Amino acid sequence: MRRQPRAQSRAHAVGTVRLRAPRACSARPERACHSSGPKRFPTASCAFPEYTSRQKALKLAGVLEKGYFKSIKISSVFVKNIGEDDYYLQALLSDGSSRKWLVNRIREWTQTDELILSKNRALVFPSAGTTDFGVLEKNDFYRTALNATAYVKTFGKHDVLEGKSLVLGILRFRILQKDDSNYLKTNKNGDRYRYLLELENGTHEYLTYTDAFLIMQRSALLEEVPETVNVLRKSYKVKEINKIPLQLEDELRDIWRFGIEVVFDKPVMTDADKFPYRVVEVKKKDLNTGRLKSSFFLQIVFPNAEKRTLVKGFRKHEYLYQVKIETDKEHQNRVILEAKINPDVMDLQPYVEVTDRNSIIVNYFMSQNRDLTQPPDLPVTQSPSEVPRSVFTPDKLETEFEKKYMQVLVLLREAQQLQNINLRINAYFKALDALKKASMSAKNDIQITQALNQRDVLLRTLPKLIIRNVQMTILANKLDQQGTKASPELSRELLAQLAQAERYAFNEDQQHKIASLQKILR
Repeated sequence: MRRQPRAQSRAHAVGTVRLRAPRACSARPERACHSSGPKRFPTASCAFPEYTSRQKALKLAGVLEKGYFKSIKISSVFVKNIGEDDYYLQALLSDGSSRKWLVNRIREWTQTDELILSKNRALVFPSAGTTDFGVLEKNDFYRTALNATAYVKTFGKHDVLEGKSLVLGILRFRILQKDDSNYLKTNKNGDRYRYLLELENGTHEYLTYTDAFLIMQRSALLEEVPETVNVLRKSYKVKEINKIPLQLEDELRDIWRFGIEVVFDKPVMTDADKFPYRVVEVKKKDLNTGRLKSSFFLQIVFPNAEKRTLVKGFRKHEYLYQVKIETDKEHQNRVILEAKINPDVMDLQPYVEVTDRNSIIVNYFMSQNRDLTQPPDLPVTQSPSEVPRSVFTPDKLETEFEKKYMQVLVLLREAQQLQNINLRINAYFKALDALKKASMSAKNDIQITQALNQRDVLLRTLPKLIIRNVQMTILANKLDQQGTKASPELSRELLAQLAQAERYAFNEDQQHKIASLQKILR
């Protein structure tokens, strides 16, 4: 491996991570720059374009009509220009005022909810450098998200996993509210976080309107998953790492191989190409000379993985030093196998293989043959992401949502009156199904928010209720039958309840109780 040119920063990645130069400004096709002089001429300072093309302006005008600007209805929108390719909008509001709307201002107002489209839609600008825009049909997104069982997470730019995808099981979908930590917070482009996808592996995906739009564009929310696709529902827990001794791999080419085996708590159902490597240069000041000294670390990245206990590393293994498993502090559910190396000694890139014994082997190679650039072929064994005051109309039930939501309230009221806990739990499950049907018929944000809030209340209650029910049932059975085990039918019923409780129990104490009860019943 050739040593990469050193950058000025203290630490940076080389190898699979490419350093990008700053993008230069251009005057066309988008006017993205500002200056102290006429704004239509480019300078060295770039911003979101003020003007757009005629075609885009006409399309944008049609989208904005009948919407609201700062709570004032938009009567009509006209297209104007100041040059051959520089078009902007002129809006006439219902209060009689007229406004000149540059595209960059339209984008800002959309981000802050000062500009709202009609029919529960949202205007998005997917690219921060162009005036390309889209329209998110929020109702369609809600129905898709509520029906989805899996999320295709595609890693974005500047990630070592850029362009790669994992299919993750969805736990639940939420709309962000005031009690959420990311409520009203924005991403680097200024877009507010609006939604939250809670995934079964414990990670969270905070989504903006733009994110939701792009998710719908690439059909990343799956209701039915093909049998050939592995849905990751739990993260892999690292148990230990083991040395694989040096051995001759290819006698003719004088290639030697050694490795590190990372052992997990369950079979690894992820393809080997999802575990990339990178070489990171870290510069530290030498205490003796005062100069910056470079150290190089070879990192293997494991997505959907956690280190919950101490995993003992190695001081040295062949040309690897300080071998250890570290938690990636910048990404959820990601660990890194890290080792200090001499880049002049590392001739061939590492090769990852997935085994059939709950582990991943990272193969490292040594060779005196400087003509080699790729590792040899290995016999790899691979194992197969201000609202209305009331939900209801003042006079009578008018909408489909209102009718279905009232049915939910009746079910909840009847369930709370049941003395038998087992019957109450079953009634709550029926209420959950009814809530989903009500959510699917929602027509605006406040309706679906109300339904989702009610759902979350139920999901917080059910684990506690199920744990208490199972505990009491086991105790009663022991008293009645003098310590004999519960019947198979009763055990199956209780285990089914515990499976539901386990799905939504995020409290560690609850999880421990559930595991203990499952062990007793089994």
